Amino acid sequence: MISIQINGINETTQFLRGLSRNMRKEISQEFEQFMFDVRKSAKLRAPRDTGELAQSIIVEKMSPQSWVLLVQSPYGVYQEQGFKPHWIHSSQIIQSQKLKGSNFFFVSKHTPFVQPALEHNLSRLSQRMENATNKAIRKSRGKK
Repeated sequence: MISIQINGINETTQFLRGLSRNMRKEISQEFEQFMFDVRKSAKLRAPRDTGELAQSIIVEKMSPQSWVLLVQSPYGVYQEQGFKPHWIHSSQIIQSQKLKGSNFFFVSKHTPFVQPALEHNLSRLSQRMENATNKAIRKSRGKK
């Protein structure tokens, strides 16, 4: 006859339940901070002609596990992705940007700001997730 005795099954079960809950919480917090860091970086990189573009960059929580970076300015997509160089009439730009003695303004370049911000912060995302995992394990063990 073979006899097997398992000690600590209750503690193991409690640890695994806590680990799942703590892991979800810690990863969500780290990802939230990641999104706010991307927003901050994008705001710093956004062109500053009026400041409207930088102010329009926000982060929204769509669900407990989903965050979205939004650029609410209508010309944000053109600054980020580019456009064909063109002339616009001065009535289409705000008064402070009008050229003296000219009714037209030449728009020739775009300045990506979200993609570089994302690339800069992505390099640290794996470290953030590792830290969140370690923190969740410590909390599940009952340590802070």
